Amino acid sequence: MDQRIILHIDMDAFFISVEQRDQPSLRGKPAAVCGSLSRSVVTSATYEARPFGIRAGMPVQEAKRRCHQLILVEGDHSKYTETAARIFSILKDYTPLVEVASIDEAYLDITQSLPLFKTSRHLAQGIKDRILGKEQLTCSIGVAPNKLLAKLGSRLQKPDGLVILENEKVEEILRDLPVGRLHG
Repeated sequence: MDQRIILHIDMDAFFISVEQRDQPSLRGKPAAVCGSLSRSVVTSATYEARPFGIRAGMPVQEAKRRCHQLILVEGDHSKYTETAARIFSILKDYTPLVEVASIDEAYLDITQSLPLFKTSRHLAQGIKDRILGKEQLTCSIGVAPNKLLAKLGSRLQKPDGLVILENEKVEEILRDLPVGRLHG
């Protein structure tokens, strides 16, 4: 049996990126989406907020202490759900084998559809280009022989990355990588 080829797509800072798309004044600034503006937790932070240690799950009060200029945006779940549905629809143009893992990530088994797209890099770049063109959002993609390595690949060059882990390079890549970088 031929080797399976799995693609993992992870949207970059999804909730806050949707807000930046819809409110361009937020671009390039430390900002975060939260459940409510008073007592809640951060659900998504811009890459500009991350150097201050701001991460998903952090209490809003702590985030504001770490970054006084942090702009807080109250989340709009219906907007994120609608955006995600359009993105997942794009993915199904590449293969019917789409496994949604969360609102902003999915696994695609591209083994059978790959011959239609020449190379896995060409297929993955096509997905990235379509999402950017249609939704004005970036994503990171990893392509590998299994889900674990595909997810690792999608995390290695965030944001807006594309990493292909081929069998012959897996050992080299994993050798010096801390085990904590692996999902689970």
